[in-house]
Amino acid sequence: MRVVIVGTGTSGIATAIELVNNGFTNITMIDKGNMIEKRKCFVDADTPCKKCKTCSIMSGFGGAGAFSDGKYNITNEFGGTLYEYIGKEKALELMYYVDEIN
Repeated sequence: MRVVIVGTGTSGIATAIELVNNGFTNITMIDKGNMIEKRKCFVDADTPCKKCKTCSIMSGFGGAGAFSDGKYNITNEFGGTLYEYIGKEKALELMYYVDEIN
């Protein structure tokens, strides 16, 4: 079976890792962004966002996390409602699991 993952941000990368860990080997990852070494945002504190066609901060391998200092908010207090479906303890367990992967 061939799997195509559209988007190589944190979720796409984690999905690929899970698939490989479960025996999938035919995986293609697609992202509209540039390779990380070619990603450059020209916005700074004095320059407003130029609304580039392909945002170098958000698009590309690692998504916005590629330029992050690695902090995650591991909480059920904000950021989504997954805990409503699987319970707060299981949701936190999954957040810590993803944090370990990253």
